[in-house]
Amino acid sequence: MATALVIGILVALDDRSPTATPPSAQHSSERAPVRSPHISERAPARLPALGVQFHATWSHYTRRERNAVLDRIEASGARWVRVDVGWAMLQPEPGRFDHQWAVPKVDGVIRDLRRRGLKVVVMFWLTPAWATAETDPVLAPYTSPDDPQDYADALGWAVRRWGHVVDAWEIWNEPNLEEFYVGTDPRTYARLLCRSAEAVRRRDRDARVVLGGLMYNDDRWLERAYRAGIGGCFDVMAVHAYQAPADAPPSASDDGEVWNLTHLDAVRETMLANGDRLPVWVTEFGWSVHENDDDTESWRRGVDERQQAAYARRALVLMGREYRYVRAAFWYKDAVDDTSTDEHQEGYAMLDEDLRPRRVFRTFAKMYGRP
Repeated sequence: MATALVIGILVALDDRSPTATPPSAQHSSERAPVRSPHISERAPARLPALGVQFHATWSHYTRRERNAVLDRIEASGARWVRVDVGWAMLQPEPGRFDHQWAVPKVDGVIRDLRRRGLKVVVMFWLTPAWATAETDPVLAPYTSPDDPQDYADALGWAVRRWGHVVDAWEIWNEPNLEEFYVGTDPRTYARLLCRSAEAVRRRDRDARVVLGGLMYNDDRWLERAYRAGIGGCFDVMAVHAYQAPADAPPSASDDGEVWNLTHLDAVRETMLANGDRLPVWVTEFGWSVHENDDDTESWRRGVDERQQAAYARRALVLMGREYRYVRAAFWYKDAVDDTSTDEHQEGYAMLDEDLRPRRVFRTFAKMYGRP
């Protein structure tokens, strides 16, 4: 989750390009959320596996800092990390991968992850300029490639190189959101997904193909994608279960809108109606810590650290008890980027700018059996 960081997207051809997303203004409903009855805080016997979004390839991390963050992620009880990797960064020209800087950078991240034994999802995205007719340098990385086989070939190359560590490959990020997938056309995405699934499965039969995490529980877009032919082209359904208003609790009742966590069942019903009983992963969820004022838009509203931790716990308990098909949930995100000035974006972080744990970190450690 991010604010309108399309401005920083001019950096899109390098490893700093973000993976979090701004809810569009049309989702900024000012309505008061309908509250559900109180949900017990006692954790169920089964919780979804805990993951953390880890911006390991971003330029603000030194290797020492990256490993310090990994120490914290392990200590939180998380056993999964989601790492965003840019195709544009890796393959700046057709037929040529950047072995001077980009590939070694990802190699280093993969080595660090392998030593830890953490399970890894790589979210692969961002189109290089040569692979699209779009000439706007801001839009080009977020435009589906003219030929989906170009993306599939690059992904296949990545699977050959890093598949020994990577457990799952997520095909793009939020393809239902205009800011991150220009046009949000389910037919275009279906072609990209199905070509990608072929490339992954041909090179690593054990790897899972993850549908690009949908912004919110967008069952409407998902139904269109099924009609476009995504069935059979993925192994895991993924959604980004943020709330809007952004300070609403996870138990806010499902009123039929996609921006409630409790709308998860609508996603599941769409899957079942299309013959899919696959697991669901929430590849991003979270609440941002910051103060609000009278002008704060509803989708940018923050909470305090106590609320952030309480909502995180309640969300995980809710998923474990009511939405048992959710097998993994990834907190957005790892640590504050001290080069960023976006308080909403950085407020999601589990660690502050000095890599000190926020309260939510201690909540995870308690829930997932860490001291």
